[in-house]
Amino acid sequence: MSSQQTIMEEMKKSRTNLDERNVRGKKSLLTAYLLWFIGGWFGLHHMYLNRDDHAFIYIISFGAYFGCGWFRDIWKLPEYVRDANDDQEYLKQLVQEIKTNEQPPNSWARSSGYLIIGDILGYLIVYSLPNELLPDTVRVPLIAFLVPLSVAIGVHLVGNVGRQEGQLRYALFGAYITTPLYYWNEQSVFFTTLSSFLAFNKWGKKWRRRYQPPKSFSHRFFTFSLALLLYFSLWSSWLYFNCTLTDREGQQIKCREAARHFLNSPFWKEFKSVMHDLYQYYRFHGLSGIWSELISSFDPTGEFGALKVLGLNETASQDEITATYRRLSRTWHPDRHRDPKAKEEAAEKFMEIQAAYEILSKNKHTRMKKNKISHPEPTHGTPWFKNDL
Repeated sequence: MSSQQTIMEEMKKSRTNLDERNVRGKKSLLTAYLLWFIGGWFGLHHMYLNRDDHAFIYIISFGAYFGCGWFRDIWKLPEYVRDANDDQEYLKQLVQEIKTNEQPPNSWARSSGYLIIGDILGYLIVYSLPNELLPDTVRVPLIAFLVPLSVAIGVHLVGNVGRQEGQLRYALFGAYITTPLYYWNEQSVFFTTLSSFLAFNKWGKKWRRRYQPPKSFSHRFFTFSLALLLYFSLWSSWLYFNCTLTDREGQQIKCREAARHFLNSPFWKEFKSVMHDLYQYYRFHGLSGIWSELISSFDPTGEFGALKVLGLNETASQDEITATYRRLSRTWHPDRHRDPKAKEEAAEKFMEIQAAYEILSKNKHTRMKKNKISHPEPTHGTPWFKNDL
């Protein structure tokens, strides 16, 4: 039997009822691309393809280093879908690659992933340990122990994506040999990541030849949620204990104190008031009413701006507008001013008043109709202003 057939038999040996998988279990390339477009930065397409570890990497690295991996998946998705569907042609190509390379070859994408994810998780430990609660005699040993562990987990996570796998012990070995560095400088995470990556890449990584049966949704959901909870709890620890802001005088303020002051600031109170009014307006007028109000706030007819020039509100009658216009025209007529500078200023103001009145004259009938609806005239009979006694 040839070596190629031996590898193929080894890969198929652990498969259970592979040929009996129904068509509904097959992954769609169109669906994968749709999820890539909608939530690719959060790894939705990888979760769809049962690549949860890959999806987790996307979440903690903002789309695989700020969208680089997301963009790369444009041409990698067909391969991932074929892998998820156990495409026979894909498996033959994989067997040929395994035959050619005893150990998975290096790639710039995975090598970058080792270093990026290891650094992210390592520095997260450094930043999340509360400085105000831990003295240096406790903090430094904790960093020296936890940072290599976190880095090794990150390296191992990247090394077990797709058709590659490896043992955690090699990543741990490479990470922990750099422990003494943290008693000198706690910002030594990069050297720990590099050492862990080199050790894992040299001795730990290998081809994933054994078939992994798909896990239940509940198991995947629990594991993924637990990992996200742990990750974001570390960021929460940093935000509460160690995050600081620098004001214009150079003084550092804790983010939690800045947040508390912000919630008591006039800006936040005004914002809450506006949102409350908006909600009340929505309750009575619905979305269409909010949309109409939004369009009106843009002043497409120029009426609100014109009224502001004349110093009037939107309920002003046409008589008030005419009277105000005549008064302001006399006040700001250029002939009433002798000083050249004052005369120039008056001319600009006079032209502004003329333009405002012209806009209001065009919209006179619409405005009069609106005011009539808003303030209806009293009907005959019982006066509308009569109080109930």
